Amino acid sequence: MPNTETESIAIPLETVRRNKAAVMAKINMQGHMSQGFRLVNNEKFKLKLQTLRKKIATYQYKDEKNRVQDQSIIDIMSNDGSLNNYLDSDTGKKLDNKNLDFHSRNQVANAQLKRKQLFMMFQETCEAQEELLEYATQVASVCAGIVKQPPGAYFGVKDFHGALDKVTNRKRHYDIGDLKDAARMTIIFDDMDDMVAAKAMISLSKEFTQIMHFQSAMKDRYGTGSGNNAKYNCGATDAGYKDIKFFLKMSNGHIGELQLNTKNMIVAKKNGHIIYDILRNGGILDKPFTITSREVVNKVHKNMSEKWFKFITTRVPKAKLELIEVKKIVDRLADNISKDNYSLAISLKEIKSLSTVSLLIYEQGDNAKVLLD
Repeated sequence: MPNTETESIAIPLETVRRNKAAVMAKINMQGHMSQGFRLVNNEKFKLKLQTLRKKIATYQYKDEKNRVQDQSIIDIMSNDGSLNNYLDSDTGKKLDNKNLDFHSRNQVANAQLKRKQLFMMFQETCEAQEELLEYATQVASVCAGIVKQPPGAYFGVKDFHGALDKVTNRKRHYDIGDLKDAARMTIIFDDMDDMVAAKAMISLSKEFTQIMHFQSAMKDRYGTGSGNNAKYNCGATDAGYKDIKFFLKMSNGHIGELQLNTKNMIVAKKNGHIIYDILRNGGILDKPFTITSREVVNKVHKNMSEKWFKFITTRVPKAKLELIEVKKIVDRLADNISKDNYSLAISLKEIKSLSTVSLLIYEQGDNAKVLLD
């Protein structure tokens, strides 16, 4: 006989009121810049999944990267085992053993919902990415900039796995509507004057003015704003990185991200980002941590090469002493990998060394053209 017993979970009335108010504010776009709260119609979801499968089977792709991305989406949506990639390790083990507690069930439900929401939103994101590329190209043609289109499928849209990873593993508290950098583009300038001119042009466009009442609609980490735009001024990131970042509302309602920066800072970002990849695994960085992601470990192993050390030693001379400690990390990692151990423990001392090198790289990035050949 089937088990007709159900588990009752009592939720305080005040909690219901608070959560309902927060969700309604996102639905109505009140005081919170978001793509909106996405409800999923299961019939539409199934039809969309079926349509994508048919596309992969019959469509003649002109760009192989698009086919690979579509197949990756199908794999993530269809394979039960793929869900583990978007859960913490404890929950993943409990799911495998079918021994979920209340916290784990919530986390699984959260990942399952976001997976569906992102899938239903992805075509809209790709359309916004194409429009954002055209928009950035127009701005660059007026202000002597160079458009940097991200690598990957569908004009460089953030790949499906990366987007889902962000709203589950890295920022689990995000709703899917908080994902506003899936459509993204960068314009690079030789000097600050051209970049500030581009900023002024974008500030007057309807893509920005529709959402300019949100303070987070622009972040000017160079602090070039004055008058009404001074409210968008903010300092560098904790790592020392600077840019001018706009969020823009595309014609289909999707919000995309457009970054403006100098060539010199882009070189700093290219060389400093691998440190960010390491440190973001440590949370607030107040204690030692261990990286267990094979993907991150491989990235560190590849990018912290002899060429990287030579460049930082030559172009960022203040970092020489701290680089000695960083080199020890890389040597230890290589030894781990040789033993098929894809993990990397980072001590508090090493956190400090990595953070210092990062700050010094971006300090040079803000120093005219010192990092350029």
